Amino acid sequence: MGIDNDAVGKALKQESHLNYPVRDEITGEVISDPDGLPIAELEADDYLELADTMTIEERAAGERAWRFGHVIVDEAQDLTPMQWRMIARRARGHSMTIVGDVAQRTTGEAGSWDELLPPEFGEVNRFDLSTNYRSPDEITPFATAVLRQIDPTLTQPIAIRESGHPVRIETNVSRAVALAHELVDEVDGGRVAILSVDPITVDHRQISSLTPGNAKGMEFDGVVVVEPAAILEQSHGLGLLYVALTRTTDHLIIVHDRPLPDLLG
Repeated sequence: MGIDNDAVGKALKQESHLNYPVRDEITGEVISDPDGLPIAELEADDYLELADTMTIEERAAGERAWRFGHVIVDEAQDLTPMQWRMIARRARGHSMTIVGDVAQRTTGEAGSWDELLPPEFGEVNRFDLSTNYRSPDEITPFATAVLRQIDPTLTQPIAIRESGHPVRIETNVSRAVALAHELVDEVDGGRVAILSVDPITVDHRQISSLTPGNAKGMEFDGVVVVEPAAILEQSHGLGLLYVALTRTTDHLIIVHDRPLPDLLG
């Protein structure tokens, strides 16, 4: 006798909304989320039926107990315990790839991965990456000095290349925009960022003005870091300064009016 896939799909969708747990189709084990709510398990035909009318995001939003087969988490060092709980509920079997740098943590308390990851994740396969593909070797002494202040036990990244452009240290913060324009000429169509506690108004399609926190995860051909002392005064100032110094792939200019912090001297 043939299987009526339409009927099976409808029955599964109805079952997923009933107030009892669903069994794993492979192991037969009863599955429910941490609150005891049933986990929605959709078969291939269900996805095909919805494919023409709904995106994955829309389908996930419509199912409170939706789970993904694998979840990739970037900038994971900044997640709160509640955010980890939310992600864990959406990752089937806690199958995740977690990417982050605790040196760039700018929320909550500082800590190691053992302290930041929820204990219910159990044993994880951890890989510490030490090769720096983004920033040239010229900024290594500056970034490393900040990293040692954050946590001397953290792995020091090793740059794989030199840019040929030494880090420039300038005075007169009012010249930050002019310095950024100089970098525009140097990067030949690339992108330049001015990173400061208070964003600066600038009207140029190649120049972005951001706080260090908003620049996290981004990279630019040239960066102007404005007033490091002011950045250090912010909450998680060391992490923010480390982020600011490591956004460039080529040119770095540090401009200040106040005394330069000793760790950058």
